Amino acid sequence: MLPQSDACAPKEAAYNAGMFETATELEPDPVIEAYKKDIDRTLIRENLKLTVEQRLENLERLQQFADEMRRAVLAKESLDRGD
Repeated sequence: MLPQSDACAPKEAAYNAGMFETATELEPDPVIEAYKKDIDRTLIRENLKLTVEQRLENLERLQQFADEMRRAVLAKESLDRGD
């Protein structure tokens, strides 16, 4: 008896071949194409080069920045009202 991974290999290859054929036959979605022009995919590519830990560190820094900005806006509003 073949190990399970060897037994599944022919089915997996046939499945992958079928998916590839389907994927190459698809027409571009006009909605997706319309949005793609407004997205800087280089930023996405650069972010994907980072490790998960580096991405989480960036997210933490972004959250800290957002918190600082929120506090600054609240402080300015308070000063403007004369509190």
